Amino acid sequence: METQTLVETKPQDKTQEQFNYRAIRLGDGLVLESIAKTSGFNPPQPHAFALYHQAASGEYIYILNYGVIVFCNASEEFINAKIKDWEPFILQPSLRLGDELMVHKTSGSQIEIRFESLQIGRFDDAVNKMIMLLLAQSVVLDHFSYSSQELITHIKEHTSYMQEKGRIRLSQKETLKFIGKTLSAKNHIAENLFILGSPEQTWEDEYLEVLHTKLKHHLDQGQRYRVIENSLSIVDENLSIYASYNNHRESSRLEWIIIILIVIEVIDTFVTKLW
Repeated sequence: METQTLVETKPQDKTQEQFNYRAIRLGDGLVLESIAKTSGFNPPQPHAFALYHQAASGEYIYILNYGVIVFCNASEEFINAKIKDWEPFILQPSLRLGDELMVHKTSGSQIEIRFESLQIGRFDDAVNKMIMLLLAQSVVLDHFSYSSQELITHIKEHTSYMQEKGRIRLSQKETLKFIGKTLSAKNHIAENLFILGSPEQTWEDEYLEVLHTKLKHHLDQGQRYRVIENSLSIVDENLSIYASYNNHRESSRLEWIIIILIVIEVIDTFVTKLW
């Protein structure tokens, strides 16, 4: 997929040594075409998944169609104003999640990651977009993590009830709804798997490849994704047991209905012959 650059950005100020990044997830998606039209930006190219822009006042903005906006060197007032302008173009708004990162530009070409900051020897649009992209992915993983943990919490409630009462309180319909919710979460994650892959830019630029690898490891994206997968697998396993139990219970009910009908038929036949 391509990323559409909205305007010709001015050369970055080489004397600037600190860059403050903030990523915010607003919902399941953002309508890039509407945002570009409302803001006076150039329309995105077909199949573009992001818009990159440098404001006249120097702030950088990266808008991704899977519901995340990343700001660089933007004040709280600037961020709030932009989000307010673009609220009508949020698809399925949800609880806002955020992540931040401090980046320092140093001499040389090294890439060094510390606990809450990143030191780089090169800063340009390609590097800037790479950092913004990885921070956006981190926020999306947070959302998936919260969603999977919410499902785990519900499962624990039903498991505790089963342990105490010796039965399952989920009906067949409720179980199917729960299965549907879990499958929806898994499908949503699968649909967004592409966001965790290596961008094409890393294939041609060794510096970007190293930056991508190191920052992705620092943000622990691989491990976090595996935790999400494991959580959904646990939910799947529990729901399979619930569904199996409900199917067995339904089969037993049908068997008793058939037995009762047979008994009634026998009694009716016996009474008819006697009278």
